[in-house]
Amino acid sequence: MKDLLENALFILAPGVLIIVSSYLLMKNMSKNLEKTLRTEILRQNNKDFAKLKLSAYERLALLLERTSIPTLIQKYAGSAATAPQVRKLMAHAINEEFNYNLSQQVFVSPQTWGTIKVIKEQSLILIQKVEKSMPPETSSAEFCAQLIEAMKSNGEIPHEKGLNMIRSEMEILFS
Repeated sequence: MKDLLENALFILAPGVLIIVSSYLLMKNMSKNLEKTLRTEILRQNNKDFAKLKLSAYERLALLLERTSIPTLIQKYAGSAATAPQVRKLMAHAINEEFNYNLSQQVFVSPQTWGTIKVIKEQSLILIQKVEKSMPPETSSAEFCAQLIEAMKSNGEIPHEKGLNMIRSEMEILFS
């Protein structure tokens, strides 16, 4: 009986050792594979998120260009509208473009988004201020000329400040 037990132990022991070592080896390999997959997924997610951030900065730069006072002047200066009508058209264009790009705030810093909002408001206020200083029957050309003068007297074009902020934030993030 003792010999039978010893023979069984000699036969089963290597099998059990092989099974246990195989189990431990497979467990270790699956952990390493899981870590590798997680790392790859995170790397891909970061890459995708970086693309979304870049796209958001592009959209906001486009927003600033489309809603800049010089662009709006170019768009509406030749119309047959009066100053109040042009002001409404400009304000509508600024608000529409801003509302269209609201979702981009998710991908940029709060400072950049805050700057975009301030620039929007500054532009609307400047347009309204110039319009209020003129008689209602003022032509669009005269209104636009006064807008240019008001911008010159301020010494700063609001959308340029926003574009500079976007450029500096992109340099930090993508360098």
